Amino acid sequence: MGKEPKRIDFDDFKVNPGRVFDDMATQRRPVLIAVKGQVYRLELEPVVDDIWKGYDPKLVRQRLRESAGAMAGIDSEKLLRDIHDARKQASHGRLD
Repeated sequence: MGKEPKRIDFDDFKVNPGRVFDDMATQRRPVLIAVKGQVYRLELEPVVDDIWKGYDPKLVRQRLRESAGAMAGIDSEKLLRDIHDARKQASHGRLD
Protein backbone atom coordinates (compact mmCIF):
# COMPACT_ATOMS: atom_id res chain seq x y z
CA MET A 1 0.00 0.00 0.00
CA GLY A 2 2.63 2.52 1.02
CA LYS A 3 0.33 5.44 1.89
CA GLU A 4 0.19 6.98 5.36
CA PRO A 5 -2.74 5.53 7.34
CA LYS A 6 -5.73 7.73 8.05
CA ARG A 7 -6.49 7.97 11.78
CA ILE A 8 -10.07 8.26 13.02
CA ASP A 9 -11.85 7.95 16.31
CA PHE A 10 -14.12 4.95 16.86
CA ASP A 11 -17.17 7.21 17.27
CA ASP A 12 -16.57 8.54 13.74
CA PHE A 13 -16.09 5.01 12.44
CA LYS A 14 -19.29 3.62 13.95
CA VAL A 15 -21.41 6.44 12.48
CA ASN A 16 -20.60 5.37 8.94
CA PRO A 17 -18.35 2.31 8.60
CA GLY A 18 -19.35 1.90 4.95
CA ARG A 19 -17.77 5.24 4.08
CA VAL A 20 -14.57 4.23 5.87
CA PHE A 21 -14.33 1.00 3.90
CA ASP A 22 -15.14 2.79 0.64
CA ASP A 23 -12.38 5.32 1.36
CA MET A 24 -9.94 2.51 2.14
CA ALA A 25 -10.74 0.84 -1.16
CA THR A 26 -10.49 3.97 -3.31
CA GLN A 27 -7.50 5.57 -1.58
CA ARG A 28 -5.66 2.26 -1.12
CA ARG A 29 -4.49 3.12 2.37
CA PRO A 30 -5.06 1.63 5.82
CA VAL A 31 -7.13 3.23 8.58
CA LEU A 32 -6.18 3.51 12.24
CA ILE A 33 -9.15 3.46 14.61
CA ALA A 34 -8.69 4.73 18.16
CA VAL A 35 -10.84 2.98 20.79
CA LYS A 36 -10.43 3.63 24.52
CA GLY A 37 -6.70 4.31 24.28
CA GLN A 38 -6.02 1.43 21.91
CA VAL A 39 -5.35 1.84 18.19
CA TYR A 40 -6.53 -0.78 15.70
CA ARG A 41 -5.37 -0.99 12.12
CA LEU A 42 -7.74 -1.85 9.28
CA GLU A 43 -6.27 -2.53 5.87
CA LEU A 44 -7.15 -4.22 2.64
CA GLU A 45 -6.03 -7.79 2.20
CA PRO A 46 -3.34 -7.84 -0.49
CA VAL A 47 -4.45 -9.27 -3.81
CA VAL A 48 -2.58 -12.47 -4.60
CA ASP A 49 -2.32 -13.36 -8.25
CA ASP A 50 -3.68 -16.74 -9.22
CA ILE A 51 -0.52 -18.85 -9.51
CA TRP A 52 -2.38 -21.38 -11.62
CA LYS A 53 -3.56 -18.84 -14.19
CA GLY A 54 -2.33 -19.96 -17.58
CA TYR A 55 -1.22 -23.38 -16.29
CA ASP A 56 -1.33 -25.96 -19.03
CA PRO A 57 -0.62 -29.51 -17.79
CA LYS A 58 -0.18 -30.81 -21.36
CA LEU A 59 2.45 -28.18 -22.05
CA VAL A 60 4.23 -29.00 -18.78
CA ARG A 61 4.39 -32.68 -19.72
CA GLN A 62 5.65 -31.76 -23.19
CA ARG A 63 8.42 -29.56 -21.74
CA LEU A 64 9.41 -32.31 -19.31
CA ARG A 65 9.70 -34.79 -22.20
CA GLU A 66 11.81 -32.28 -24.15
CA SER A 67 14.17 -31.88 -21.19
CA ALA A 68 14.81 -35.62 -20.93
CA GLY A 69 18.53 -36.30 -21.12
CA ALA A 70 19.51 -32.72 -20.30
CA MET A 71 21.76 -33.99 -17.53
CA ALA A 72 23.23 -36.90 -19.45
CA GLY A 73 26.93 -37.20 -18.77
CA ILE A 74 26.72 -35.41 -15.40
CA ASP A 75 28.50 -37.08 -12.50
CA SER A 76 25.44 -37.43 -10.25
CA GLU A 77 27.46 -38.35 -7.16
CA LYS A 78 29.61 -35.23 -7.51
CA LEU A 79 26.53 -33.11 -8.15
CA LEU A 80 24.90 -34.40 -4.96
CA ARG A 81 28.11 -33.77 -2.97
CA ASP A 82 28.28 -30.23 -4.33
CA ILE A 83 24.65 -29.60 -3.39
CA HIS A 84 25.16 -30.94 0.14
CA ASP A 85 28.36 -28.89 0.55
CA ALA A 86 26.57 -25.74 -0.63
CA ARG A 87 23.79 -26.32 1.89
CA LYS A 88 26.35 -26.41 4.71
CA GLN A 89 27.67 -22.96 3.85
CA ALA A 90 26.49 -19.97 5.83
CA SER A 91 24.52 -17.44 3.84
CA HIS A 92 22.91 -14.10 4.58
CA GLY A 93 19.44 -14.55 6.02
CA ARG A 94 19.78 -18.28 6.54
CA LEU A 95 18.19 -19.61 9.71
CA ASP A 96 20.01 -22.52 11.33
